Amino acid sequence: MGKFNDKTIKDVIDEINVSYFLPDIQREYVWLDRASEKKIEQLFDSILRDYPIGSFLFWKLKKSDIDTGNSPIADPDKLNFQLYRFIEEYDVRNPHNDKIDINRIDSNDLNVVLDGQQRLTSLFIGLKGSRTLKKPKGWWDNPSAFEKKQLYLNLRYQPSEEDTEDCYQFEFKALDQIPNVDESNFWYKVGDILTLSSLHRYCRENNLSDDEADLLEKLKNVICNERLISYFEESEKNLDKVLKIFIRVNSGGAKLSYSDLLMSILTANFSSDIRGQMNEYVDKFRYDGFWCYGRDQILKTALYLIGANHVFNLKNFNKRNINAIEQNWPAITTAITDAVRVVQDFGYSGQLASGYIITVIAYYLYQHSLTYGRLSNADKEAMLRFVRTAQITSYFTTSLDTKLNYVLEGMFGITDFASFNDRMAKVDANKALKVSVDDVEGLLTLQYGSPAVLPVLQVLYPHLNYKNAVFHIDHIYPKSKFTTRNQSLSQDFLDDKNYLFNLQLLEGTENISKKDADPDIWVDEYFDHDPIKIADYKTKNYIDTTCTLKWDDFGTFMEKRTELLREALILAFKV
Repeated sequence: MGKFNDKTIKDVIDEINVSYFLPDIQREYVWLDRASEKKIEQLFDSILRDYPIGSFLFWKLKKSDIDTGNSPIADPDKLNFQLYRFIEEYDVRNPHNDKIDINRIDSNDLNVVLDGQQRLTSLFIGLKGSRTLKKPKGWWDNPSAFEKKQLYLNLRYQPSEEDTEDCYQFEFKALDQIPNVDESNFWYKVGDILTLSSLHRYCRENNLSDDEADLLEKLKNVICNERLISYFEESEKNLDKVLKIFIRVNSGGAKLSYSDLLMSILTANFSSDIRGQMNEYVDKFRYDGFWCYGRDQILKTALYLIGANHVFNLKNFNKRNINAIEQNWPAITTAITDAVRVVQDFGYSGQLASGYIITVIAYYLYQHSLTYGRLSNADKEAMLRFVRTAQITSYFTTSLDTKLNYVLEGMFGITDFASFNDRMAKVDANKALKVSVDDVEGLLTLQYGSPAVLPVLQVLYPHLNYKNAVFHIDHIYPKSKFTTRNQSLSQDFLDDKNYLFNLQLLEGTENISKKDADPDIWVDEYFDHDPIKIADYKTKNYIDTTCTLKWDDFGTFMEKRTELLREALILAFKV
């Protein structure tokens, strides 16, 4: 039988990762995914304003109720699930909760948090931890691009008289960013309130005014004295019931995405640590440049590969499908990781528009029991054609589930990937996956940044080795010089820098050395003033050999290269 109760924030915070833990059905912490929204700061602001912060749902258990894995024989009276620690020191480079060995928990009285993880983690970070985020425009591989900050409250902040909602100033700050104490700055580390023994002594020693002392006292009261954590405590030792409660609580609002709930069901029914494995795969794919292929794509792909209905809803994550996913999990993940390797070989790291392009290749590998090392060159060439076509047409950006059904029709009974391409090119117009001559004029209007640019350039540069070299999309005439300060460029062309006719594929090292050099100067120096090599470069890059590549010749370059690109694309897409 459950019951309602309440505690102070301090009481709960002091017990986090001591007796309060997270179950594996919970999603991970997401409030800092978009740190600019300042959700943590707003939560503390709401607490000071006496605004309600919502109720919580805890599952009261004994440590002895949970199967610790010590016995070789499963105890049917024990609960089989995994516990995770709350994040204290948030770091965007590793934002995952750590799994905890239940045997190492000292307390026998456990509170498993079913609802309220985001708020409790935010309180924990604000009061006892920190957040480490990447600086704007910083590089992920540069350690100095990341800043560790803690939460502070400015006791001397003067609210705006016009804005009635502007009362308190909470900010995350690094130690070296805290302003010196002056008439408008006295930054108090919020977590220090937990150990502040004498408020009066502190105010006296720091010469705080009555208003500043009142604010500090208010902070101490709401954190340490007032019982603001109102929670419902479920005590029945029934995992199925708790899962149903969890889904009921979290599906009614926007607290969890639907895929979060589906992942929770999968986690609760898997015998192995599916959550930890999922994190490893997602992290690897992101590291390889495939941010578009995350947990949602893996979940849908798993349904897709076992032949189940791949639409995201609760009925499709039934016990039969979950058992099939678990039984085939090694083969599913092998097909997915091999498909990622294939697409990576094609040069699409950081460039892929839809993760479901990977799903289609994974489906073919899975159905034909093929691995990366056993793929024929013919299949690889056909897969590259598919990737380019899907990317150019943005095939999976609308009506996703319908398009995936079309793919199933196209895959039925085929013996090689080329047959799938041929079949998909010949079906009805609404199902077709193809680029035709009629599309060429539209392709010529593509601009830098469009997902279709890379595959179109790959069509124009078919002999480049994308597996063993990194190629950049390079501006032939450097985009930084399309300004009014460039007296050699007609003002009519200032907006033409990003069009396809001014783009080429250039090996990464060449592009780095080229930087923003004028094209005529770069070509002349790079090819040692050799007219034969320069002419060969122009021919291979669809540049008329009579073009000087000087800025005052840009109009001629634009006209002639557009025509050469048109001819090449018509030839490439001519059926």
